[in-house]
Amino acid sequence: MRAAGATVIEVEIATAGQWDEAEYEVLLYEFKDGLQRYLRDSGAPLRSLDEVIAYNRAHAQQELPYFGQEHFERASQRGPLTDARYRQAAAKARRLAGPEGIDAVLKRHRLDALVAPATGPAFLVDPINGDHYSGSGYGAAAVAGYPSLTVPMGDAHGLPLGLAFLGPKWSEAQLLGYGYAFEQRTRARIAPRYLPSLPVLMRP
Repeated sequence: MRAAGATVIEVEIATAGQWDEAEYEVLLYEFKDGLQRYLRDSGAPLRSLDEVIAYNRAHAQQELPYFGQEHFERASQRGPLTDARYRQAAAKARRLAGPEGIDAVLKRHRLDALVAPATGPAFLVDPINGDHYSGSGYGAAAVAGYPSLTVPMGDAHGLPLGLAFLGPKWSEAQLLGYGYAFEQRTRARIAPRYLPSLPVLMRP
């Protein structure tokens, strides 16, 4: 990017991590609301989150051999999206990730956009230790409700990697331009090869 004329500096979002608790609260509320609407409208044999939880308990050997359903059970205790608890959590998460997060760092350093690895390479499911998740560069935008764009930037031992461009509200057009320029300059996309197995280095 520097070779293409961009000025690149390292920055940190000062509020990063401070919205995690509020974000999780929002997830629980919205998961319950969305799942129950889906079950109701799709004509599924199970019509509510509580019925799904009960079914899983009754068939635990088949449904829960490796993981529990703690997130389901926590979500089942949440009320509708009109609850003050939900509204307060959503407002807090958006504020910390948006105005006090992305907006603040862009203004402080007079930047046009933030750029970060989208996430790490794909990993094998590990039923013993859980996911080997290394974080995401697009998370702040997702929480704030701001636009982000991910484009190919290369690979790690054959596993694709993406670069995320984040911007303030209504910056979709600018991000598309930055992403297009990056793609044209790097030609980093690698066509999927659908390998029969992952590289040895990624195995547990």
